[in-house]
Amino acid sequence: AHRSTPASPPYFPSWENREGMPASTDVLGYILMTVRSRCLNYLKRMRLEEDHARRSSELYEWELQARIDTLEDAHYGDIFRTEMEAIVMASLSKLPQQTRRIFILNRLRGMARKDIAAAMNVSQQKVDYHVRKATELLYRALRDFLPLVVLAMESFFVACLGFLVCELFYI
Repeated sequence: AHRSTPASPPYFPSWENREGMPASTDVLGYILMTVRSRCLNYLKRMRLEEDHARRSSELYEWELQARIDTLEDAHYGDIFRTEMEAIVMASLSKLPQQTRRIFILNRLRGMARKDIAAAMNVSQQKVDYHVRKATELLYRALRDFLPLVVLAMESFFVACLGFLVCELFYI
């Protein structure tokens, strides 16, 4: 991509029509004024482009710093945790009672499939079915939060969420 300069031919379209210029025109003065004017316009445009590039860079740096500050803010995680807890609670409340109970016992209380099957008088395959059904529902409900869920699945978070769900559903 060739960039025109103030003295390159595209800046002198009138010179090609010099035969149409009045004879009294000071050609040297005309050329100097044209070159001066074109140079000033070129330099002003270059300054505007540089200012725009600098402002764009400053805006990018500001946005990047804002993102870093937001992610480092301790309260930022609380917003997502609260929202995820609400989604989990709403999703679990939509499940049939048996599915919800089996899921909570298995995933949040850590009860073995065999023990759940014995306590609820169902097969282990039925336990697997109910856990899978609940997990799929939660996956669909939380898919937008999946990257955050992976980061937030620390034992503290799981323990707090498990306790909250168990207390709310009295299991």
